[in-house]
Amino acid sequence: MRCHIVFSIFLLLFAALPTSGHTASTAGQGATFTMEQAVAQAMKANPSVESKVLQLERAKMDVGVAQSYFWPRVSLVATTNRVENYEEVQTYNNDNLTSSNWSKGLRASLSLFAGFAHLNNLQKSRITTDIEKARLQLARLELGCNVQLQFLNLLKCRENLKTAQESVERIRTQLKAAEAFAKEGLAPYVNVLQNQAELARAQQQVIRVNNDIRNAEVQLNRYLGFTPDYRARYVGNLKDYSSHVGYTEEEAVKTALRQRPDLMVAQKSVEVAYKDMHIDMGQFLPRVDATYDNMSVSKDYKNSLYEGYTRNYWAAGLNFSWDVFSGGSAVFASLADHKKAMALQKDYEDALSGARADVIRALLDINAAKELITTSRKGVDAARESYDMANKRYLTSVGTITELLDAQLRLTQAQDDASQALAEYHSARARFFYHIGRENPGLK
Repeated sequence: MRCHIVFSIFLLLFAALPTSGHTASTAGQGATFTMEQAVAQAMKANPSVESKVLQLERAKMDVGVAQSYFWPRVSLVATTNRVENYEEVQTYNNDNLTSSNWSKGLRASLSLFAGFAHLNNLQKSRITTDIEKARLQLARLELGCNVQLQFLNLLKCRENLKTAQESVERIRTQLKAAEAFAKEGLAPYVNVLQNQAELARAQQQVIRVNNDIRNAEVQLNRYLGFTPDYRARYVGNLKDYSSHVGYTEEEAVKTALRQRPDLMVAQKSVEVAYKDMHIDMGQFLPRVDATYDNMSVSKDYKNSLYEGYTRNYWAAGLNFSWDVFSGGSAVFASLADHKKAMALQKDYEDALSGARADVIRALLDINAAKELITTSRKGVDAARESYDMANKRYLTSVGTITELLDAQLRLTQAQDDASQALAEYHSARARFFYHIGRENPGLK
């Protein structure tokens, strides 16, 4: 009996051990995420970032390919053939006689000069690697900003849900009062009907907001690499985040021009275009290759009058070639790449102008949202006081139900406006940090 108990406990402990077959969507079921933790999880699991990482690794491999052209090419070569004449003829060259032949050996070649094509290709591949690094950083910035905006949208929806639920409770209280007044004959029954209609509308708003919350959670799950039905807990409050920006307009613009990855991509793309032009222009220059052969050859004649032979030899030399005329392809290719580089330069200048405008607009949005927060809070205080006064007037039969319902609606709208202003402020901050090229996952 004791052995059976020990064996049962062992089985329970073994079953409780974690398995390694959990997928990313089920690992940590019901995990809790702050905004900063959500951004960190998205950076690890989102396919868009993983794709850019793989593209960066590919670009690094291309650098190795470009470097390989500065090293010699070594190959093993072998040939075999049979020369068979239709009829034996008199010849002064026994190489033309019927024979069996083979050759084998080692062949090496080294490109000594290729019109600077190898050097330009190497430099181009390194610039391309820098571009892929910038694109990876841009993908991280975009993903982080999207997660933050969706997270803020979720928190705003939760604030709207609180407001909608408070509205429902207020209307229910009003409905009870209206029913009591109507029962005693102190107010018409139409007051009850109006409250019932407003209650139904408030309950519909609760349903809509709950659906908005679920939609926001599903979108966040997608960013974080979870399945739509994954029940993560996203925690936070709109009032928890810093209101600090810490940049003047001039500092923000300088920061953006210095570290925005999309500007780096645009600038490096111009450099790549010029490298392509130089590669095409290299076709006007000669090619020089060094070669070395270490071979064994054999010939076996069919005619017994001739003795076959086998010999071993090495040979070294230089190969020189120069395409004097190629139908104008190199000329037109160089001109086309030059035009492309000029167009990309204009795109880069436009991107610089756009970056300045983005930063300035983001700062304007922050300042406007800050003012909205101040006025919306005053609006909530005024609307709440107005509602309390209208409610007292209605309970003392001085005010009307229309006045009370209007005051209730204004209070609900004022609360929604306050939540919207706070969400807009932090959303503007998230976009601001994106526009200056700075990762700030916790909006600190």
